[in-house]
Amino acid sequence: MKMWRINLALFSAFLAFLVSLPILCADRFLPSEDAPWQLTPFNNDSLSTFYREHYRTVDSRTLMNNLSDSTKKTVMILVDGWGVPYDEKMLLQDFELLKNDDVQYVLHKRLLSYTSHAEGVEYHVGFDKGVLLTSGDSSSCASKRKKTNRSFEQTLCFEGYGDSLMIQTIDSLINDGVWNRIAWTVRSTREGNRETLHNVLRDLSDAVKRHPDVQFVIQGTHRPILGTPETRRKYLAPWVPAVFINCKLKTETK
Repeated sequence: MKMWRINLALFSAFLAFLVSLPILCADRFLPSEDAPWQLTPFNNDSLSTFYREHYRTVDSRTLMNNLSDSTKKTVMILVDGWGVPYDEKMLLQDFELLKNDDVQYVLHKRLLSYTSHAEGVEYHVGFDKGVLLTSGDSSSCASKRKKTNRSFEQTLCFEGYGDSLMIQTIDSLINDGVWNRIAWTVRSTREGNRETLHNVLRDLSDAVKRHPDVQFVIQGTHRPILGTPETRRKYLAPWVPAVFINCKLKTETK
């Protein structure tokens, strides 16, 4: 009886191995664009030929260093959880929402998949005389103000404001003319919901059209790591989209 149980256990283990072997092989060898989400390998981080041929790529340096005119009024928007998908058509849809007469679409390589890292890098240069907009309850606003007081002259917190109200606030601050640097991190997009992302991009596009003399830099922070496994596996790990509107970039940017 004991030997029979051992044989049964060995047979069950062998059967489980046979069932999982095709999945393991697919995860290792199938090209990401041909595999369904559950078979897409997490470590396949290379840009496709299409991406490299159609978009400018930049390394991990801060985006502000790519601008040729650092004195011009600039608004920087970081979009939490906006990454570069394996499916090029998905990114085309995103970029189409930010279409403008003066726009450049860029793919930016980020070193770490943390929003705080993206903020620390992008807000560290050129915003010491600027303003950061944030929303949330009083405790989260106080925490944010404490963390960012080194990079910004002022942090303005708006309790209970949604994305639309925050974008309206940016509109007002631009019109007031007090600040030459304005920054905001969109957090409603962090789980990778495409409808939420597209609503934000549409509202931002409308705001951009109202201010043709202002530089807008709109960039993802990292892929949607807080989304479902299915959502996460649709995106490359180290790359994020970046959109420069009304900006002139330095020619040495690659």
